[in-house]
Amino acid sequence: MLKFLILLVFLVGSSLVLTEAFSLEVEIQKESDRIKESLGWLDPGKVSYQEQIQLVIDRSDSKNRISIGMMSKNPNDIRFPDYLEDITSEPKIVSLVITNQFGCAPNQYDQACVIIDLEREGLGDSLEEITKNSLEITDNIVGAGVLLYAPDHYSTLVKPKTNHNAEKILVSRVTYTINEQSTKSMFYAISSMTLSSDIITSGGFYDHAKELSMNNFSAFSISLIPLKDGSILRTLQVSLICSDKLPEYVRCPENVTEEIERGNISPLDFLQVENISKSNLFGDEFVPLNSIIQVLVFSDQDLQVKNVNSNLIERLYNVGDVQDSGWFFESLDGVLIDGRYLFGEEHSVNKNNLAFSVGPYSDDDTVKVNSEDSGGCLIATAAFGSELAPQVQLLREIRDNTVLQTESGTSFMMGFNQFYYSFSPVIADYERENPTFKEAVKLTLTPLLTSLTLLQYVDIDSESEMLGYGIGIILLNIGMYFVAPAVLITKIRSFYKLQ
Repeated sequence: MLKFLILLVFLVGSSLVLTEAFSLEVEIQKESDRIKESLGWLDPGKVSYQEQIQLVIDRSDSKNRISIGMMSKNPNDIRFPDYLEDITSEPKIVSLVITNQFGCAPNQYDQACVIIDLEREGLGDSLEEITKNSLEITDNIVGAGVLLYAPDHYSTLVKPKTNHNAEKILVSRVTYTINEQSTKSMFYAISSMTLSSDIITSGGFYDHAKELSMNNFSAFSISLIPLKDGSILRTLQVSLICSDKLPEYVRCPENVTEEIERGNISPLDFLQVENISKSNLFGDEFVPLNSIIQVLVFSDQDLQVKNVNSNLIERLYNVGDVQDSGWFFESLDGVLIDGRYLFGEEHSVNKNNLAFSVGPYSDDDTVKVNSEDSGGCLIATAAFGSELAPQVQLLREIRDNTVLQTESGTSFMMGFNQFYYSFSPVIADYERENPTFKEAVKLTLTPLLTSLTLLQYVDIDSESEMLGYGIGIILLNIGMYFVAPAVLITKIRSFYKLQ
């Protein structure tokens, strides 16, 4: 029997407005070193600390939420004061959350909250009895103060909830209010108090959470969830809601909403960064599920994933499935698209490889993979900012739908790719580092793109036609890029000589 990958998903938080962080753990069932070696699979390491970025896109009301979470079951990674760590001694506690999320206590918009969920069963029959019995438990935990805050009881309600085991239960939710602090203040104070120095100094998603916490509209939350094995799942999360249509929310970064409406999803545009790396805490260990970027796209109409700019992982069944980086989609179509980017053996990913597109549902369920390995145009992608930019799409469509449809075109592309990829990565990297150079390249590419559009208006039905039009386009570009400038320079020199 081959090695099996068992994927455990822990949904963290409540049915409130907290970010839906999740923890992924891998257990590998080994058969023998011989099979491992013959299949070429790596052994996943075991690191308790996990990091996650979650992007929730709601196309029905143009509202988006990005959250960044750090989580662990190991107290050496995240350690809360003993009176909070001792919540495992009370079996009725389902979760404890501290958050400054806006509206966490209705009608108390200038307050943050401590929210404790208890199992409803056994707390009494009437709301009065449930409140009394619930407070006897929760006051023992936070009554004297919690993380430098003095809580006041606000409400006790009976609510349905889905716990971390995906079970639907009834809980008694006890909410306390505390003095509201800015996300920046809470993040710096609580992270320095609870996170290990290794996590803080190892970068990764933590650095982006710190940057997000400086936004005046962001929210901060911590949660402790007792697990059946006696451990506690601990999380710290920073989240931000943005919208271009509702004035009470901060506006999304420029062009993000417009691109989403077109179906183009670029997660790193929300963080306004070109690349993202995993925590250095992982070192060189192969921990493919300890860093996850999740994207959820909600819509009022059925959607479908059309293109991805990296590897598409079709299943999570064995270790071999997570050796390479790429997108794994729990749901490729419907009113909910649920995708998770796995780093595999890679330490970082750029925003172009993270991009994918969605469109209206159709019977064709083929997802087009546009990875760099399959011949992506690196220079144009860096110049125009995305694999999904119209100019890059034009180059790809001409390559796939015109040039590669003939043997001569295929032979040309094979030779061209060997030449092109010998220097294009260096130029693309320099474009990302130098905005002026990037604009110069963009300007230089414009005549080429204009000439290539001619191929969209002709019918190429034979090898001779492909050769004819191809040679014609090449000569046209030689004329624009070399002959015309040479003639212009000669004219200018002649003019100055006459002077």
